[in-house]
Amino acid sequence: MKYHTGHIIFEDDFEWEDLEKVFPDMLKYFIDEARIEKTESMNLNAIIEVNMIDIKHNRKPEGFNREEKLRFYFNELDGKKQMIILRDKVIPNEEIKSIVEKLNRFLNSKKIENHVEYDKLFYIEFRKKKR
Repeated sequence: MKYHTGHIIFEDDFEWEDLEKVFPDMLKYFIDEARIEKTESMNLNAIIEVNMIDIKHNRKPEGFNREEKLRFYFNELDGKKQMIILRDKVIPNEEIKSIVEKLNRFLNSKKIENHVEYDKLFYIEFRKKKR
């Protein structure tokens, strides 16, 4: 099935600081699974460090919001903390589902409970209704 966005929604008792032990591995896993080419201009350590500063202070981190084919960012929507994965162009594709499911399993294996939903951004829902 093709989706515009994938949402990893964390449980109610989740805090941003819960990502402290898993964020570096999660980011590397995402980059590998999304087949994002690591270039010299992509300073992975800097991206990790910027996110870890927020995570250690229990603030919402930036995520991986770079000019790449896939990106993710964190959000709080309707009182739920979540990670949103999307493509650079808002075109539905099968890759979103695959990456989201793999990250869901990765986080669950690290004892970070979550569930997955798709196409929950207001703009996407609005566009679907217009058609």
